[in-house]
Amino acid sequence: MTTPRRTSIKKYPGIYKSISGRYEIAFRDGDGKLRFRTVAGGLQDAVAERAKVMDTKRRGELVGPSKQTFAAYAEAWHASLTKRPRTIDAYRYHLDAHVLPRFGTRKLAEVKTDDVARLVREMGDAGYSAATINASLTCLSSLYRKAVRAGLVAANPVRGLEPDERPEHDDTDRRILDEKEIARLLATADGQRPLLALLVFSGLRIQEALGLTWEDVQFEEGFIRVERQLSHGRERVPLKTKASRRKVVLVQPLAAILREHRMATRFKRPQDLVFTTPAGRGRDHRAAARSVRAAIARADLGDGLSAHSFRHGFASMLIVGLRYDAVSVAGQLGHAKASTTMDVYAHEFEQARHADELREQFGARYGYLANRSG
Repeated sequence: MTTPRRTSIKKYPGIYKSISGRYEIAFRDGDGKLRFRTVAGGLQDAVAERAKVMDTKRRGELVGPSKQTFAAYAEAWHASLTKRPRTIDAYRYHLDAHVLPRFGTRKLAEVKTDDVARLVREMGDAGYSAATINASLTCLSSLYRKAVRAGLVAANPVRGLEPDERPEHDDTDRRILDEKEIARLLATADGQRPLLALLVFSGLRIQEALGLTWEDVQFEEGFIRVERQLSHGRERVPLKTKASRRKVVLVQPLAAILREHRMATRFKRPQDLVFTTPAGRGRDHRAAARSVRAAIARADLGDGLSAHSFRHGFASMLIVGLRYDAVSVAGQLGHAKASTTMDVYAHEFEQARHADELREQFGARYGYLANRSG
């Protein structure tokens, strides 16, 4: 019979005594592999050492080197996600487009905060917006939070970024078109006119717009039913939140353009998508966004506009132009709470309120001047 290399010590889990008479402790390392470590001293020294290792693991710190590559862990992590389909799709995009090309071949534990800061700088130099960079950081941070919990790495490198190393928030997509600019955009939009009109006159997000079918466009009732959106894989999937599921008023100018579009397209059955490729498939949202930017350039509207700009413009029409209250605007935009609408569009609400006050107060104070002769 083969003599065992070590025997366990009763009443002391994870403590062993080797055939040489020395004490050893057992624990799982950064790769989840069972390891044994010889401890100098007696039984109490071994107990104290194992308690120290277990405490280190509970704090999420590394207790052994992980040889796993970033790419291998990223694939396993992504496959295990239980988030909403839209979030999973977004993480897939940011992994493939920005994160894996830089870190994929490296060891998971080798990626440090300086490497993440370099990622931010490179994406900024390449012209990516702050929103896109922050979305990539969110994906990367979520991945490393899971790795820290599993004991595969000592710390989340994203959390170590200094404030000035993170991208500054920008308002480039908050520019709002005036009425003449909207008219010029739609007049020069060519084949993109129906999509642009929908974005301008409904406030839908571009993936919500691309996920519409004709049965969602309720011409007789005067509403657009927003219940699903198009994923990165061009599949109709549930909306991100319950509040996003809504009915948006179908205004007359938009209804006229959509009726004309339905007459012109080959894909006009109730279950057909409103916006399709020539083959009838859903449109890739990135390609659609590029076509929107191209239309903006044709209309010579300058910089600072994107597909999302029209959502803000629609909100401004409701708040400043039509004096809608926060609850009504929230319902049209799909915000869960009116307070969210107030936070996002505080400037517009203040602008509308001050304009009303100015008209009333100015007329009361100086209106008599217009009635005076000479």
